[in-house]
Parts: sequence; C-alpha cells; structure tokens
Amino acid sequence: MKKYYISLIAVTILLVLAAFCTLWFAQGIYQNIMPAIPLYFAVVTGLQHYVVVKSLYKDPRTFVKNFLGLTVGTLFLHLVILCTWSLTHIPQARTFILAFCICYIVYLAFETVALILIVRNKRKQQ
Repeated sequence: MKKYYISLIAVTILLVLAAFCTLWFAQGIYQNIMPAIPLYFAVVTGLQHYVVVKSLYKDPRTFVKNFLGLTVGTLFLHLVILCTWSLTHIPQARTFILAFCICYIVYLAFETVALILIVRNKRKQQ
C-alpha cells in the first residue's frame, strides 16, 4: 500500500503543477479551483483504494460487491460536485468541466491499474 500512496502523491503533484502551468501559459483558462481538483481526486481515490483493498484481504467474496458499490457511490459524488460547481459558477463551467474530466480519467486509469496489479498478486499468492 505504501508504494501505491507514493505513486498517488506523485500523480497528484504532477496534475497540480499542470494546473498551475495554465496560470502562466494559458492566461484565459486558469481558475483558482483548478489546483484543488487533483487534491480532491487524490483524497477520494486514496480512501476508495484503502477500503477496497481491505475488503479484498478481509473477504475476497465481497470484493466485487464492495468495489462496484464504492465505484457507483464515488461516481455519484463526482457528478453532484460537477453539477453543483457548474451551476453555481456558470461563466467558468466549461473550463472546470474539462479539468474535472481530465482528472477523473487520469485517476480512474491509475486506480484501475493499481487494483489489477493487486488482484494478480493476490491470486499468485494463493
């Protein structure tokens, strides 16, 4: 788990730096919320990963149910945040949605690869 969290922090730092780069290189695109988006995804992804991996090692039979439940729950959480921010900040909505979707795809791919590797290692140990 330690290796996963180090990789998660590295991905988050890269995305925060990319968000700050838009301040210097893309003048009209930068918003104050953009560096906070990767931090939000890092916290949600880290907590989700912790719960799913604990579930895998505790009772592998409930792993799929817990994984799907957490995935659907976090998806609804993301949609609520995306819709709420977009409706309350209509002029900046397009940029926020783009940044949010990019972060969602990056963290989804990161989490999927990490879980595949953990499940493969767990199967090899059995």
